[in-house]
Amino acid sequence: MLIAAASLAPFAASAEDSARATGVYVRGGGGVVFGEALNQDLAYHPSIAAPAPLADGKDTDLGEGLSLSAAIGFQYGKTRTELEYRRMTPSIDAVAYTGGTPIAPGPAVNDDFEVQALMSNIYFDLVNKSRLTPYIGFGVGGARVENELGERDAVFAYQGRAGVDVALSRKLSVGAEYVYFRTLDFRYGPEEFDPATPGGARTDGDPLVSSSVMGNLRLVF
Repeated sequence: MLIAAASLAPFAASAEDSARATGVYVRGGGGVVFGEALNQDLAYHPSIAAPAPLADGKDTDLGEGLSLSAAIGFQYGKTRTELEYRRMTPSIDAVAYTGGTPIAPGPAVNDDFEVQALMSNIYFDLVNKSRLTPYIGFGVGGARVENELGERDAVFAYQGRAGVDVALSRKLSVGAEYVYFRTLDFRYGPEEFDPATPGGARTDGDPLVSSSVMGNLRLVF
């Protein structure tokens, strides 16, 4: 994409309109996400009695999947701020329980691990005289994570990114970037078990970590 954009750039924009536009912009992107393995702990309601030791851990191997992004923001001179929605679906390659026999978890309802995030980002553009503009960016926000069983939790998330944009005109650019995304530890199930209320298992103890390689298209109004 970058090679094609660089070859088209001289025809898409003249020297007169090479100055960067400022104002509101929209951005869309897509690419591949690579998820890291999850190693989580299991706990059980005290009312559960089992003839054999119960599993105390769950390991989930995550692979590659689709990463999509849509954002609206504001371009200042050399900085940008934006509100971004991201959806990532790394594949679930394997699930294994350790330490004993798990309570029957039920049938899987998802083939992928699903992450939806709403992030507030800031970018710093390394502006130069060429049409190639490297940048770095950081963001914080929240994410909803859902596993293969349909269990969900919402958690704080943050990300860092680095990439390069190629200007096709004053207002239109394409680019490529690397994005590192991480959440705090998330939990499926209650924080504390109520002995008076029947319950099942709780799964917690690991953050979601992923890396994405994405292409972007950005238009300033």
